[in-house]
Amino acid sequence: MRVAAGAALPTLLRPVGRPRWGMAAALAATLGLLLIAPHLLGRPALGSALALGFVLTAVPSLPTAWRPALATMSARAAAVLVGGALVVACADRPVALAVVTVGAAVTGALIDRVGATAGLAVVLIAIDTGIAGGARPWLSDLPAYAVGAAAVFAAWAAWWAGARAVAALGNRQSTDREVPATRSVDRTHAVRVAVAVAVAVALAGWLPDDLVGGHWLVTSVLLTIQPGRPATRVRLVQRLCGNTAGAVLAAALLGAHPAVPVAVAVTVLLFLLAVALRPVNYTWWAVTGPPVLLVVSEYPQWFPWYEGGVRLAMNLLGAAIVVLVVFVAPGAWSHFRRRADSDSVYKIQCKEVP
Repeated sequence: MRVAAGAALPTLLRPVGRPRWGMAAALAATLGLLLIAPHLLGRPALGSALALGFVLTAVPSLPTAWRPALATMSARAAAVLVGGALVVACADRPVALAVVTVGAAVTGALIDRVGATAGLAVVLIAIDTGIAGGARPWLSDLPAYAVGAAAVFAAWAAWWAGARAVAALGNRQSTDREVPATRSVDRTHAVRVAVAVAVAVALAGWLPDDLVGGHWLVTSVLLTIQPGRPATRVRLVQRLCGNTAGAVLAAALLGAHPAVPVAVAVTVLLFLLAVALRPVNYTWWAVTGPPVLLVVSEYPQWFPWYEGGVRLAMNLLGAAIVVLVVFVAPGAWSHFRRRADSDSVYKIQCKEVP
């Protein structure tokens, strides 16, 4: 696939917005609290559920104006809770879980405020609750995800109040005039998401059971495919470049087997950078975000260091699926249609010859 000139490396790192250090600091501090407090209470597994609900609601970014922020957080929190309930309902039924995963991905493609959160919630909560390992989740597991999602509202409100206070003291205009970007429903995009995620889910199901991290194939497709081919092309390059560095970070973190406080500190730092720099350029999120998702979805356990490499391999395979669905298949179909139309015109012309 030819990458457009605009997708050159300098362009991929070019700032398209301003960093949000204040908001990122509030969110990162809350994430650290959600991870460390249950550990101190002797319930580290609870920290995983709290943090996962928090991260799924908070990322990739939040608006600065309170109305669109409230709408965005509410939509994502609802997607997390519904996704968790569906995961519980589909326990011991892998085919049903696969259908739910595809349906969640399509829902996110149709609802802009939800986005990839719906599909990610189903995949990551299934891993967090242990369905992949044969465990049986219960509805009693869901309140932890709800508390994690609610913590996003609290963290954002604390930042918003602080930002307004600072603006008032400095006699500056507050940042609550942001107009959220909207887009019309793209049914073609929804169809592409459905096909790509279905292929990814099928391939993930065929992977060896002892392969750690095979679920990252589905998340790779969810996070890569975008509305429109130009946006997908750029995102492909951003994720391939960023996730290579992210895989090295993840392998180093997993290989070190750090103490819990150290692991939490590193995770919070990476989350701070991911949230603060995501509005600047998605490439920075592609570098710092994956290790956060990996640690949060598996905390407090430490998987083999090579899972960072497995995640990179799944990202490459996911990119290949996206290329096939978004670029190769439509191009082949268009070529076939043009040739069929050409043959039809030729036959008609031949019939008209006296």
